[in-house]
Amino acid sequence: MNINRLTQITLSLVLIVFTIAASNYMKNSVYRLENELKTIHRDIQTDIETIHVLNAEWSKLNNPARLRALVADHIKLNPLKAEQIINYSALPFNYESGESRKQIARRNIADYARHNRKLKKLANAER
Repeated sequence: MNINRLTQITLSLVLIVFTIAASNYMKNSVYRLENELKTIHRDIQTDIETIHVLNAEWSKLNNPARLRALVADHIKLNPLKAEQIINYSALPFNYESGESRKQIARRNIADYARHNRKLKKLANAER
């Protein structure tokens, strides 16, 4: 009976040690997960605050009055003239040697304007 009793005590001690080790491991895992959760909550709060700041900046930057003032300051466009409007077919697609694209485009636009009666009338009326 001594061997049975010794086996029971040894088995009980092994079970107690295993239980203590498992509970200690679980406790450390819970602490680690709680810290991770706190970090995630802190990151979420930081992101929410950043989104609020970005929305406020976006509203300020897209204020119509501010945009109108910027447009007035930085874009000084002349009114559109009739001779500036051309047909798509007047744009050059075949380039001849020795001429730049800009020269060909100007020549094509001038040819188109010379042949278009309505455009001539509009151009002459504006002058």
